Amino acid sequence: MVWNALVIVTVLLPLAGLAIDVPRYFALRSRLQIAADASAEAAARTVDIRHYINTGETRLEPGRYAGEAAWAFETAVADLRARGYTANLDGVDLNEAADTITTRASGTIRLFYNLSPPVTVRVSATSGYRMVRG
Repeated sequence: MVWNALVIVTVLLPLAGLAIDVPRYFALRSRLQIAADASAEAAARTVDIRHYINTGETRLEPGRYAGEAAWAFETAVADLRARGYTANLDGVDLNEAADTITTRASGTIRLFYNLSPPVTVRVSATSGYRMVRG
């Protein structure tokens, strides 16, 4: 009996924890990536059309792209927070030279029956923007 209990405690319980936690980790990572992609795309859609018409230069609306990114991210992760995960939009970086916008996001998950310290999952997404005269 002692050997059986020892095997269960040292081998089977940690394996059961991994069987549950690994899919939760990858589900969180996948959802964060979807949210980061959505926020980068939302920010890239805020091209300043009036500025482009007047100057021929492509740029994002300065006061709008970060807000659109945050809104899209919050919309995409609302149900994650309801299930106990954390999800944060860590940054929105604009590269005007390359006409790209990059969003960085992170979330935390507790593994091994909530006994371990929180594990941080980090993702990023980049989206390009451009205007073409037709």
